[in-house]
This record gives sequence, C-alpha cells and structure tokens, in this order.
Amino acid sequence: MMEQYHRLKAEAADALLFYRMGDFFELFFDDARIAAACLDIALTRRGENAGEPIPMCGVPVHSAEAYLARLIRAGHRVAIAEQTESPAEARRARGSKALVDRAIIRLVTPGTLTEETLLDGGSANWLAALGRAGEEWAIAAADISTGRFELVACGPGELAAELARLAPAETIADGDVPGVRTSAGKGGFDSLAGERALKARFGVATLDGFGELGRAELAAAGGLLAYLDATQKEATAFLAAPRRVARAEHLLIDAATRTSLEINRTADGQLAGSLLGEIDRCVTAAGRRRLAGDLAAPLTSRGAIEGRLALVQFFHEDQLRRTRVREALRALPDLGRAMGRLVAGRGSPRDLAMVRDGLAGAAALKAELECELTCPPLLLSLLPSLAGHEALVAGLQAALVASPPIDAAKGGYIAEGYDAELDRLRLASSDGRRAIAALEARYREATGIGTLRIRHNAVLGYHVEVNARQAERLMQPDSGFTHRQTLAGAVRFNSPDLHEEASRVIEAGAHALAAEAAHAAELTARCVAAAATIDRTAEAIARIDVAAALAERAAEGGWILPELADEPCLEIVGGRHPVVESALARSGDRFIANDCTLSASDRLWLITGPNMGGKSTFLRQAALIALLAQAGSYVPATSARLGIVDRLFSRVGASDNLARGRSTFMVEMVETAAILAQATPHSLVILDEIGRGTSTYDGLAIAWAVVEAMHAARCRTLFATHYHELTRLADKLDALSLHHVRAREWKGDLVLLHEVAEGPADRSYGIAVARLAGMPPAVVARAKAVLAKLEAGRDATGGIAAGLVDLPLFAALGSEPEPPADPLLDSLAALDPDALSPREALDALYLLKRLAAER
Repeated sequence: MMEQYHRLKAEAADALLFYRMGDFFELFFDDARIAAACLDIALTRRGENAGEPIPMCGVPVHSAEAYLARLIRAGHRVAIAEQTESPAEARRARGSKALVDRAIIRLVTPGTLTEETLLDGGSANWLAALGRAGEEWAIAAADISTGRFELVACGPGELAAELARLAPAETIADGDVPGVRTSAGKGGFDSLAGERALKARFGVATLDGFGELGRAELAAAGGLLAYLDATQKEATAFLAAPRRVARAEHLLIDAATRTSLEINRTADGQLAGSLLGEIDRCVTAAGRRRLAGDLAAPLTSRGAIEGRLALVQFFHEDQLRRTRVREALRALPDLGRAMGRLVAGRGSPRDLAMVRDGLAGAAALKAELECELTCPPLLLSLLPSLAGHEALVAGLQAALVASPPIDAAKGGYIAEGYDAELDRLRLASSDGRRAIAALEARYREATGIGTLRIRHNAVLGYHVEVNARQAERLMQPDSGFTHRQTLAGAVRFNSPDLHEEASRVIEAGAHALAAEAAHAAELTARCVAAAATIDRTAEAIARIDVAAALAERAAEGGWILPELADEPCLEIVGGRHPVVESALARSGDRFIANDCTLSASDRLWLITGPNMGGKSTFLRQAALIALLAQAGSYVPATSARLGIVDRLFSRVGASDNLARGRSTFMVEMVETAAILAQATPHSLVILDEIGRGTSTYDGLAIAWAVVEAMHAARCRTLFATHYHELTRLADKLDALSLHHVRAREWKGDLVLLHEVAEGPADRSYGIAVARLAGMPPAVVARAKAVLAKLEAGRDATGGIAAGLVDLPLFAALGSEPEPPADPLLDSLAALDPDALSPREALDALYLLKRLAAER
C-alpha cells in the first residue's frame, strides 16, 4: 500500500494527497502534519517507514468538502486519489490479498473549484494564465464554475491593472512574472500549442470565429487549457467559446485605485463597506457576480452604457413591474454553476433539477416581460435567450421528482411513471422488504424469541440477530439457522429463506440504482449538449437581475439617471458618496452634498482645507459617480453629466508595503509616477496630499511639480493638499481653479461644515483639529506658540514658496539632458544569456572586459 501511496504522491508533487481508504481520505508523512495543523484534527501514527512511525491523519469522505474548503482557503492544493475498483473486483482480478487500484482523479486548486460549498455564490472564480510573445502579454481567464472564458491582450503597464480587474483566485504562468504572484503552470505556454489546443477543444478548423488572436493570447490560452487538462484529469471543464476582450472596451483601473476607492472590497478585504456591498440589491447569485464584474470593468462605449442605463430606467419607472420581475428572479436557482458541475462530471440529481427549474423560470420570466408595451433595446436582445429549451425542460420535468437528493448513490430521484421497468424493479425491491418483514415475524413466532430482529449492514448483508443469552436455540443443528458472527451482546445468523428473499431485494435494488444512473447520465448528456444556449440564458437572467437591482437601489436613495457627453467633462450637482451617506443615515446624520464641475477650461481643481473636513470623501465620490455611470447605474446626485473616462486613477491614502520594502512615501511616489505616465486627456485623476511623507521643502516641490504636470496632461483632476503655497499656481495655470472645504471656529471649537466652496482656505486649522482629536491642552498651547513664531518668519521672508513663482512652468522646462552614452552598460544590457552559445558567451566576456578597461 505504501508503494502505491509513494507513486501517487510523486504524481501529486507539491499538492496534499487525499488517499482514499474505505470511508476516509487519509494523509501521510508531511502531508499529514500540514493538514492536521491546518484542519485542527488529530495527528496519529500508522505502521512504520524505515523503522520510524508514519504520521497519519484522515477526514471522512462524506464531509470531505468542508475540509477541502479550509485547505484551499489556507493556500494549499489537494490531489484526490480515489479507488478505481472495488475490493471484490480486485480479488477477482488478482487474488484474495490484492490491493485495490487507486488513481489521482482530480487536482483541486483555488482556480478550478466547481462545488457549491467551496465557492462564493456572489463572486466569479477566475483562473488566469499569463502568456507572453516578445514584449506583448496576454491573459487567458476562465471561470469553470460557469463556463466564462476571456482572452485579454495587455499592452505595456496594463497587465497588473487587468489582473486587478479579474481578481483571480489563482494565477499561473510559465516562470516568474515581475510584480505578479503566480504558480507554475503545466506546460503549453506556447502560441502554436495554444492554437492546437483551442482548435481541439472547440472542434474548429480555424480560430477566425474567435477574432484575430495574437501570439501572446494563444500562448496564454495554451497554458490555461494544459493546466485544466492536468488538474481535471478525465473530467471536462466547462468552457464557453472564448470572448476576446479589447482593452478599450472598459475603463482601466489599476490595483492601487481599486484599493483606494474600495470598489468590490474594502481595504481589509471585506464586502461590507465597499461600493459593491452598498449598492447590491440583486436577488440571484448570478446577478451578484454580474454586478461585481460590471463594477470591476465599467464600459467606455457610450452606446453600450446608454443601453444598460435604458434597461435600468425601464425598471426604475415602474415599481410594480420591478417588484414582479424581482419576485420571479428570486425563485430562480444558480443555473450557470449547476451547468458547470454537470459538464465537469461532478453534477448531482439536484443540479439537473436546478437546470429544469431555472429554464422553466426563465421562460415564465420571458412571458412576463413580453406583456410590456415598450421594451428597451437591450431587453429585446435578451428575451430570446430566456426561451427555446421547451423539449429539455419537458424531459427533465417528466424524469425527475420535485426535490431530488444531492447524493445519487441511494437513488430515488427518477419520478414514478417515467420508466415502467424501473417501477417494476422498485416494486420488487419493496415487495422483498415486506417479505423480509413478514419473515421476521414468522421467525419470532417459531423460535419464541420476541427480540429477534432481521438487520442489514455492509459486511453481512441481511442477517438474523438475537440476544446472546437466547442464541443457544438457534445454534441447534436442526434449527435451520447458520451462525455468522458473535458480538459482546448479540449473535448473528443466516437462513436459506432469508438468503433467498435478500437476494431478490438486493438484485432488484441494484438494478433499480443502475437504471436511475443510466437515466441521470442521459439527462446530463442532454443538458451538456445544450450548454452553450443554457449559458446564454444564465447570462440574460443575470443582466436582468442587475438592472432591476440597480433600479431598486436608485429608488431607495433618490439617485438620478446620468447624462453622457462627447466632450471630457464632469458636471455633478448635489453629488454624494454612496457608502458614506448610508453609514451616516444609519447613525441618524445627514450627508452634505456637493457640486463638482470639471471641463476643458476648468479641468484641475486644487482643494484646500482642514483634515476631517471632507476633502477625501469629496474626491472619492466624484470618482465613484463616474464609475457608477459607466457601469450602467443611476448615481447619487441631483444631476450628473460626464464625458467618457478612459482611465481612472486615485492616489488617496497609502500605507507601508513592508513585504516589498516600501515606505508610505515610496508607495505614494510609485503610484503617482504611474499616473503621470499613463493619464490621457480623457482620464479622471484624484490626488490627495501628494508629497506629505517627506520634508516640507521636498514635499512642496514634488506637489508643485505634480500639479503642473497634471495640468499639462490636460486630464480632469481633483487635487487636495495642505500646501497652501500651491494656490499661487492659479495665477499661472489657466485651467486650474481654487476650492476649499469650509470650516469655522465657534467659541473656541472647530465646526467642520463639509461644504466645498470656491477660493482657497483661509488657513489649515491644524491646531484646531488637534484639539478636536483630544490633544493635551499643554501641547496645543505650545503648538500655538511655535506656529506664531513660524508665521512671523514666513511673513518676514515671503514664505517658503516665494521663489517658486518665477520658475517656468512644467511644460516649458523640457526634459533633462540625456546622460552620456556608456558602451559598457549598453553592451551588457543588450546581452541575452539564454540565447548565447558557449563561444558567443566567451566573445561577449572578452568584449565587456575590454570596454571596462577603456572606461
């Protein structure tokens, strides 16, 4: 057995091996130590290896999924080694002491989950594979729980942003990728191999129908398909035809901005408190996944955005219509995930029933919506996908009981009357059990033993059991009973009559289970054959749920329909932060709404004012309103008009990145540098307190230069700062305007008004905020004295920014002169060590040595 185990463990490599032994999955050696600690279960010993006890732990097969979930969440991968034959089959084939054959049937990893208990119903479960061809990168992403399959080509600097959008559960690559945490794939990261794999997978002679796929996309797809083949073994992962996602289709949002704006999760990873958590009113799991995807990737096509908005408006304008549709949606099962399990060969009778009920409910929803006199174009395009499965639904309704069990092993899921032969077998089995019950009564009467019972277990089958004190009567040679087993308090027997009746029951029951299994296989095959059209039905349900949910949220909060414009603008009247507003409402407070007007001639707002005055909230709410509008949602404002944003950047708040050795200031500079490098005239940028993490002079200098650079980039920008010296830039930058958050001191107390007004703040109120925060009075008094001294010095010298006003603007400075050429460094940078032959490497070494001597 241990030889077999070691062979399977070598195949499993770094995955924990679940080794099936009877009703348990056992783990041995280091796997047992790791699992026992992670699962908080007992670590025991069994047998010896090289004279040392073998560590072992185990989990019951019937509850293995719960343990798998904990191991996967802890970052482990698990190989499942199942028995591929029964002990009886092994004995017949190889003798009485033959070992049961086992094989790894599946490798369970975070990105290849399909089980309902292992997945978050409201989140997609992406597996992402990274492919490269030259300098181009691409992502192949699949959610095999629903069949979604995307291919994304990534230009320079876009890989991290696209991965942030997908938030994959697992990312694989052929080698290390700078800045990305990956695990090793299973080969196939080659464009030619990817092309062959895609053609074989989808049974096509050409890939033209999938779009013009680049070599990087093909390489990524090849790695993804190879990994799925390696992990799923004989099973088939559910994949729809790949959809090529053009980068320009959606708003580019980098990882730092997603964290800053807390779009789908808060900074500490929670759903509650995020934008998604605040606006989600979906009533289906598929709708919640679709909404999360919409917020992660808002659109950039005006026509597509307005199509979504029209569908939300359709539900927003009629509360009764919205209520009826949401009630119909609430009853629908998770059709997509049920299909994922069926295609992968891990489906149950209950999954078949979910397909039945989901398709029937979709058809009823179509009938409900077709009664409407006017439907928006997007809804008209979705309605055909809700029907067309009448024959499949009728077949499933005829074949299945109303509520099938999850476990198919015990049968009972095929409806009576569907198969006459199955009904006959069930009747025979039932009659046999009644005959056994009658036989039990007859044996009691004949033996005079009132406690005699006929029982059943997996080892002995049906048998007679009596109390040990009364067993003597059945031990007599002429009793007609044969002794089988003696226990501490009971003795077990067999008899010819019982054996005959039991054989009939077992044979009829086995045939009935086989007949049900055959029907289940046939029904599953019919569902799998219709997987593509069922997938479209599931997508249509999700889109309708999202629209109705957004309409519900808009009605709750008094949100309005945004207007889209062709020119780059952001005109918000009475804008509110959706998450903060809800939090204040729960505590009985009112949110102060504010206006924001960015245009080509007034595209950069410089905002000053005290801490806690609401600057960061104002910045974030502007970004979130733009994001919501482009996702196809109403927005929290009195009115809103915006030009399409191509890239959204947020540098609001930061923390140390100790894992990468970066301080808060370093993180701030890295993120700001990325914004300056990537922002376009159609971008929206919000920046808060740039330069605060270093000395006053350095910080002011950096902030000054960044303001000028953002103005030169011509993108819409909100820039909050405590450097009041920056307000002098208003005289030099024609598209910059000054604004501040209002505050007043009243009878020694600071009153924060949370209102944004025109003009600069009269002062920072820093000491007043410190007093408000509970700073000791003596420290506050000393700070006032120091401030008075500093202000006197500033007034005498003209302030630390006095000399900056004479500097030429950023755009006029030009770039710094290029450093002189360095032949040694240039030659070293041009080398590709992996491409050199031994002779070429030696020649290169001599060249570098000569250049070094010359330098």
